[in-house]
Amino acid sequence: MSDLGYDDIKTTWENEVRNEGLQDLGDLRLSKMIAYLSSVRLSLASVDADKRIQADMLTQEALNLEFMIEDLLVLRRQKILKAILAGHRPRGDMTLAEEELYNRAQRALDGHMEFVKESLAGAKPIERISDDESETQPASDMIEYVTVRFLRPISAAFLGLDEKTYGPFKKEDIAMIPAANARAWLRDGTVVRIVVEEGL
Repeated sequence: MSDLGYDDIKTTWENEVRNEGLQDLGDLRLSKMIAYLSSVRLSLASVDADKRIQADMLTQEALNLEFMIEDLLVLRRQKILKAILAGHRPRGDMTLAEEELYNRAQRALDGHMEFVKESLAGAKPIERISDDESETQPASDMIEYVTVRFLRPISAAFLGLDEKTYGPFKKEDIAMIPAANARAWLRDGTVVRIVVEEGL
């Protein structure tokens, strides 16, 4: 079960609402919040039909949690997109999914700015790559990577989605691995992300 409770989730949500900047939220914390919501739903499912007050309380708690978590994530998305449009990277820690949103939206904005520059220069606009042509790109060009620090050792090597072998890793090792391979470890606390600041 999650070691976060209702009040922790409420505080996280309230901090995000009150502050203009993106607040820190890691994959592990978000997974604990979701685990707590799941535990409330399971408790509700196991309540006897004759315990109406308890069922009503758990129902309201689940609805409140759903609202806070959804609002938190939507608000964070808006802050990330606002930061991109303002031309800077959000300061707070992002989850891996938020990092992917940031990277993809930033690439799209950069591509559009290049289109604007070419249009103003009188250059012929770049033709859109069809879906058939994009399938011929090497798969490794489309794989997102993340730099992580291992908090627990991984004794066996594994095959990444880029078909390269990674590991084994000792505690405190740092490595860049495919983001899809890192997701589960980020959620269970096996690794933490290291965000490399641009321009350093």
